[in-house]
Amino acid sequence: MKPKGWSKRTGYKMSDRDTRQIGYQGVQYDPHCFQSQLKKLKDDGREKKTLQNAKVIQIPFDIAQDFILQYEWLGTMGTTKFSYGLYDDGELVAVACFGTTAGTGALSEPFGAEYKDKGIVLVRGASAPFAHQHSSSYLIGQCRKLLKKRGIWFAIAYSDPSAGEIGTIYQATNWKFYGWTSPVTYLVRPDGKRVDPKIIHKYAKKNGIPSADQKQRFVDEGYTFEKGNSKMKYLLFTDQEKILMKSKRVEFYPYLKRTDRMDLLHEEWHKEHKKSSINTLDNPEEEGNIDEQE
Repeated sequence: MKPKGWSKRTGYKMSDRDTRQIGYQGVQYDPHCFQSQLKKLKDDGREKKTLQNAKVIQIPFDIAQDFILQYEWLGTMGTTKFSYGLYDDGELVAVACFGTTAGTGALSEPFGAEYKDKGIVLVRGASAPFAHQHSSSYLIGQCRKLLKKRGIWFAIAYSDPSAGEIGTIYQATNWKFYGWTSPVTYLVRPDGKRVDPKIIHKYAKKNGIPSADQKQRFVDEGYTFEKGNSKMKYLLFTDQEKILMKSKRVEFYPYLKRTDRMDLLHEEWHKEHKKSSINTLDNPEEEGNIDEQE
């Protein structure tokens, strides 16, 4: 018997919480980000930790997964390859998961294909309601050192304004804002969960049928399609910044600030810079961030 919360369709574990409480079935472009809303929903009034006995270590996938499914609004592990956890007084209070996007161009975009293997993507991250208010900043700072030890020179991350995200934690920890992704069209399951449309080709191959036939199968089962929105792209240098800057292929822009009209954020940025906002080779899956409220 598969564990509770296991998705038969997509083949990975996902949160079994009521998806109507938080997420894209709610109000898009809410000035109050979904991650903060979930944290408030989970807050049971416990006393906050102090960070006086904090330690960051690599943690097993299943431990990271249990935490992310409970405290991260997307409710899945995405493309996680390894994770770091922040323990405060011996209790896990924050997690950062690193991996790659479904596409091939994201890690080549900033500095060229020559350095794509030196990059990684922050695909999921969250902190518990009882974590110290600066736990996410502390975790990112320690992750930066640990990534350097792994031979990783830079990390990228995404913020989704349609989920009320502006990249507050990235701005607070000195990431570089380098524009926007191009929109992607998602496949939406009957329960409302958005998944990468690339699973159409995956299941077509598995079932030995053309992708068009597999697409129709999904539609017959109640799947729909939904056009996504552009996401903000952030980059963090972890090592060898001078070398990477010599091959820089993107522009770094001033940080954008939260606004009551998050739906106009991309449009206003586009007008100001008078250039195409499509400057990436792939569209990331639903990539998460750590915490917006910090």
